[in-house]
Amino acid sequence: MTEQSILKTIGKPLHRNKSEFLFKQGDLDTSVYVVTSGLLKAYYLTIDGKELIKSFIQEGDIIGSLIACSSSEPCTFNLMCLEESSLLRIPFTKLQEVAASNPSFSSFVNNILIDLAIKKELREFEFLCLSASERYTLFKQRSPELLDKITQNDIARYLGITPVALSRIKQRQISKS
Repeated sequence: MTEQSILKTIGKPLHRNKSEFLFKQGDLDTSVYVVTSGLLKAYYLTIDGKELIKSFIQEGDIIGSLIACSSSEPCTFNLMCLEESSLLRIPFTKLQEVAASNPSFSSFVNNILIDLAIKKELREFEFLCLSASERYTLFKQRSPELLDKITQNDIARYLGITPVALSRIKQRQISKS
């Protein structure tokens, strides 16, 4: 049995419309989600209401709140659909159960966790070591398909800048070309 067929066997299909949440910051959700179609954003909401985008999740991606899944603490971020989306909802305990009894699937889960750690390390590096202009250039190179799918405000929030700053960066890059 392939890893994908195992996920389909242990997961429950679900459908969400644009602007619907899978979970909100503060909820207890101990599932992971496999995106089979659609686009989502994971974001934090600060105490003063400022939105900070953690990531965009596309078809084939897997996401869940590891804090909620592993320690039954509340989710630290919101997960919302940016477009109509289909997903598989997989209880984290079921994922662990199958991984414990299937070495091949365990390796698959391990690789997912390594990919997540690499993604988080790169994101930290970019925020700590690169300018906003360099972060925008990388975003365009890595995710050109998202440029027309998400708002400029969301791109700016993902980059950690204001929409006005993003507009200035875009103008400078256009004038240099």
